[in-house]
Amino acid sequence: MPKNYLAIDYGERRTGIAFASDSTGIAFPRETIDLKEKNLWTELERLAMENKITDFVLGMPVHPNDHPDSKQKTVENFAEELRERFPQIELHLQDESYSTQEATAKVGAKGAQCKKNKGRIDKAAAAVILQRFLDTL
Repeated sequence: MPKNYLAIDYGERRTGIAFASDSTGIAFPRETIDLKEKNLWTELERLAMENKITDFVLGMPVHPNDHPDSKQKTVENFAEELRERFPQIELHLQDESYSTQEATAKVGAKGAQCKKNKGRIDKAAAAVILQRFLDTL
């Protein structure tokens, strides 16, 4: 059965989304969900159904000293709720270290452009996270 992946770069204000299919092995930025404007769970349910998602790939903050910080705890809590709400979809955790910096470079945003392009950067970061995961398969 083909696999369809939805990557999540979780943030408390915005969440970047990317997609891939195992038939292509290439991650594509999809959208950024502004949590002030849309309900994340409703959007994830819609995206999962529309795209026949079989696997989630969630970016997980990893620190060199392995001591969790508040962001890591927040993402771990989100991961638990994701597992509870979507038990039929396999969840993979992927190191998200430097994904935003890599996405910023790919988008070509600098200085003030970064603020204007945060939505583009968030979905590009989700694509970076997903591509890293796909490259390990």
